[in-house]
Amino acid sequence: MGFVRRRDIEHTYATVGVHRRPPIAFIQEMNPYVEVHHYTDLEDTLVSREIQAALDVDFVSGATLSGTVSHVYELVEKPFSVGEGTVQAGGYDFDEGSLSFQSSAGRPFSADLGGGGYYGGRRRSVGAGFRWLASYRLAFTGSADYNRLELPEGDVTTSVYSGRIKYAFSKRAFVTLNVQYNQDVDQMVSYVRFNVIHGPLSDFFLVLTERRQLGAAGGVLERVATAKVTKLLSF
Repeated sequence: MGFVRRRDIEHTYATVGVHRRPPIAFIQEMNPYVEVHHYTDLEDTLVSREIQAALDVDFVSGATLSGTVSHVYELVEKPFSVGEGTVQAGGYDFDEGSLSFQSSAGRPFSADLGGGGYYGGRRRSVGAGFRWLASYRLAFTGSADYNRLELPEGDVTTSVYSGRIKYAFSKRAFVTLNVQYNQDVDQMVSYVRFNVIHGPLSDFFLVLTERRQLGAAGGVLERVATAKVTKLLSF
């Protein structure tokens, strides 16, 4: 089944929407829709629900614009910490909204803006990213995300920055360097991934990962080397 985020639950999902091609020269398609996710445990207790109304707009240039408004319910069974604050156990109803823009893949810009309720408080998020194709072999991407949480016990501000460099030796061999910094825990995670395509849908991966604590108590927290080989067999 792959990665399952929740255990011992029943998930009901429904969506309805339309895809329209409006008579506007620069718009390719508009897709308004509504969707509902409803999670209960095996004793039929509601643990999570999200009702979302959204509008996706695809432009002729290849850019996309998306806006969503959501009403969310979450049952917190055990308290958890967020920065210096704590979210107590209980049921929480809150609303969220987000707006994102992604330019054409041929242009190096994207941005998103979000906000709304957050477990008895409020959340505001701003993010932006870029992509630069320096040549047909070399590409640079980067992103920055800023989050501010206003909780009853105090405010929490945290940011995440990431950058990636990808280089293609040929159509079958690639190397990717990714670095991410999390301001909340003052940690940096980096990895280097080598990928060789040795056959149709068949790959060899070698990944070197490091997690490092920065600041006065800095040092390597984790360092891992992983190798993976896949081979497609046809019958």
